[in-house]
Amino acid sequence: MNFTKSVVFASLLLGSMTTLPTLEATAQDAYENENGQYDVFIDDRGRRIYVDPYTGEIVRVVTNDRRARRFERRNRRLSERPSIFEERRLRRLERRARLEEELEDIFSDREQPRDDRYFDQPEIEQDRRIEHRQLEPTVDDETRIARLPKADDPDRMTDVEPRPSWLKAKPKMSRDTITKLQVFLDREGFSPGVIDGAWGANVSKAIAAWQEVKGEDADLTNPLILDKYINKPDFKAFTRYTITSADVNQNFAAAIPSDYAQKAKMKSMAYTSSAERLAERFHMSEAYLRRLNPGATFDTVGETIRVVAPGNNARRKVHYVVADKSRKQVRAYDRNGALVAAYPATIGSTATPSPSGKVEVTRIALDPNYTYNPKINFRQGDNNKVLTIPPGPNGPVGSVWIALSKPTYGIHGTPNPDKIGKTNSHGCIRLTNWDAKELAGLISKGVVVEFQG
Repeated sequence: MNFTKSVVFASLLLGSMTTLPTLEATAQDAYENENGQYDVFIDDRGRRIYVDPYTGEIVRVVTNDRRARRFERRNRRLSERPSIFEERRLRRLERRARLEEELEDIFSDREQPRDDRYFDQPEIEQDRRIEHRQLEPTVDDETRIARLPKADDPDRMTDVEPRPSWLKAKPKMSRDTITKLQVFLDREGFSPGVIDGAWGANVSKAIAAWQEVKGEDADLTNPLILDKYINKPDFKAFTRYTITSADVNQNFAAAIPSDYAQKAKMKSMAYTSSAERLAERFHMSEAYLRRLNPGATFDTVGETIRVVAPGNNARRKVHYVVADKSRKQVRAYDRNGALVAAYPATIGSTATPSPSGKVEVTRIALDPNYTYNPKINFRQGDNNKVLTIPPGPNGPVGSVWIALSKPTYGIHGTPNPDKIGKTNSHGCIRLTNWDAKELAGLISKGVVVEFQG
């Protein structure tokens, strides 16, 4: 039998073990032992197969070479190794077993169930418990028992002051809705102070004043009332404004010093930027103006920005003014005693309280100078001389001075409208510049101003 026939015969004998067309054989693979010469084949698993060239029988299969042993070890590992899904399942079971053991350790020492609210509280040992017994007081003891005052006792002392009726809790409103509410109140003549989209005491007291005029049922924190006046298509709180050359071409101040002596050396207490000027024009805080217009420069002619649309100044003449110190609000009344306008205010302080009783308006000045006299006014810093500070919106009295019959006292504007109703003054009544201008247009010389609260 020639060599080719022996190869074919050997392939038939190997069957499922291997296919001889994939085997390699050369003349050098001949193996000779004491029985004679054999043909040697190496399959793809690295096994050496010895075939008798005359009979075609497989004499021996050798698997002790390195390649065959490596292949067998690999097959053994694969057969013994679980699948990736089986590994994940086993890991989950292990974690669950560990968790059950931990829970068992936690609850094993609990004799009886307890309320989960007191789970972290240590239990009191039985021998340390205190036995409470009701003692029978003697007559002398009864006479010394202190009785607590009743809830309706007017002499009852309390550390918590009652909540003012005008102070309303913050409703669930978005910032845009609060802005719309502030714009509405501003148009109605009940100023919320600066319009900034934030809920605060100034907004709350403005709502209370408006409700006082419209009736107890007209509460703007009520969603139904809010929908009636504000949440409707024709109510536009925001508008677009194009910056003009008049907004930009101003003699802006580089900065406003805090020391009065330095202020007296300046030409004007002017705005420090066009953004500050625009914010005051539209009754807004400068921070909120910048929030509505991210990336805006506010100093380019033709630039369009988003602003609120506040109302025009009120026109009904005022014949009586109340400076409510407890509410921190100035309330204006007409000839018939009807409330026509209200403004948040800063009124006096503990160190320099505002006067009590009634005074009269003696003079109204727009864009006034401010004369500082430490002998009759407060003491500012180390300044002990009389100083004259030039006019301007950033001056100590802002853009308006309404003098009262009590010397050195008046109603005036402020360079810091954000702080109205939140800080103290030096005894005067401080309003935002735009509210002070509106009030100045409603009153005249001789109008009575009464300090209350």
